[in-house]
Amino acid sequence: MRIKPFILLLLLGRELVAGACQKPLSSWRTQIDRSPTLEQFFETHEACQREFYPHLTPAERIYFDTVTYPKGLSPVAYQNRWRAMGLDDRAFFQEFRFFNNYFMAHRNTLSAKQLSCFEHQYQFESFVPKERFFQELESRGMSSDVAYLYPLIRWSYMNYGRDMHLSSQRVERAERTFGAQRGKIGDKEQFARYLALFDREYQVIAKSMAQRIGMDRMEAYKILVVLTYLESRGNLFAVSSTGAFGPLQLTMHYYLLYGTPNKPFDPKSSLAKLANKFVHYAHIGKGIDASVIAYKSGTLQKCQEQGGYRDVDCRYYDDFKRLTSAMQNMNDKREVVAYLTGHSYFGLGSAELKRLYNPKGLKAYEPDQYAVLKGAILRDQAQEGQLLNGQKFLTLGKMKRSEIYELQRRYGTQNIGVISDKKVCY
Repeated sequence: MRIKPFILLLLLGRELVAGACQKPLSSWRTQIDRSPTLEQFFETHEACQREFYPHLTPAERIYFDTVTYPKGLSPVAYQNRWRAMGLDDRAFFQEFRFFNNYFMAHRNTLSAKQLSCFEHQYQFESFVPKERFFQELESRGMSSDVAYLYPLIRWSYMNYGRDMHLSSQRVERAERTFGAQRGKIGDKEQFARYLALFDREYQVIAKSMAQRIGMDRMEAYKILVVLTYLESRGNLFAVSSTGAFGPLQLTMHYYLLYGTPNKPFDPKSSLAKLANKFVHYAHIGKGIDASVIAYKSGTLQKCQEQGGYRDVDCRYYDDFKRLTSAMQNMNDKREVVAYLTGHSYFGLGSAELKRLYNPKGLKAYEPDQYAVLKGAILRDQAQEGQLLNGQKFLTLGKMKRSEIYELQRRYGTQNIGVISDKKVCY
């Protein structure tokens, strides 16, 4: 029987790949150690997973298994996951542009006034009309530079509002691109691996959150862990039908419109966004319970009422209370993780892995706002600002929200006001 040429080429290709993957232990270890990052090594050697996996350290296996959960990824999905893990926020949106489909679809809703304000903020020498501005973005490869375009993205959302069709498109593209399974959460094994792998991130954010709110660090850690458990059980590439992504299930409102844009599959930045929301709630007088239900867009009063129908927000709140109550007397992370998963992989060297680590903390992901001067305080440092509606005001300029909180603490809210950057021209 004759073998068709394309089948013969396929068989020969597989033999060549298989031959390239057959290496001794010392050779695999040398390649792993010489690779700039584990993400690059795993992405590059997709075809050799079975061969290199036995030679990974326990911590490297935890990383590999956590990112590739659940098994059965296509070669393209596998490589896209590792590429995503190895990119910072800015590069992520440039690589996976469908996460910015909202702006691409609705950027023409921007008014000449809004574009002029943007160009004033960036100190353009002269006004660039809309059509030419977008052409320049395309020619410079900046159409998905979401950090640069952040004010325009916010204003386009103000102009148009929600677009569930585009949200569905993002979900469908994420399923194809990363092999994500809609509604799939992690199992106990996955969650135990995940918490060990990203322990440094959870400890850093828990400490910062505790300091800003004025609570015990361990209590802050429990809150972050329980909310991750309820959202995804540690499935890094979790996707929901509502357009939420990653371990903390961030929607576009959070990963793109709330503070510095962040890739939703990064635990550190996602935790920072969550913690910043809790810090804000504490600043305006909400307790932890009210903050949890507000995070889910519900109200505490509704969920504290006895009897009646328990909607999805209240059931979420009930689960949070049940789990945190059970952990009330736990003072060690191993107790917490063992209670939720029955496993613990702490101490296997995950902190020393040669992987991309996000060095940014809470402040980097805070929303930018403007401090408004109401009285004579700090007038010598003031500059004139202008709202989108043309109204003028005195300000200290664009600042991180915590910086404005500090000014209010020192000088009083009667002297220092605050206004969202989305309302400000400059």
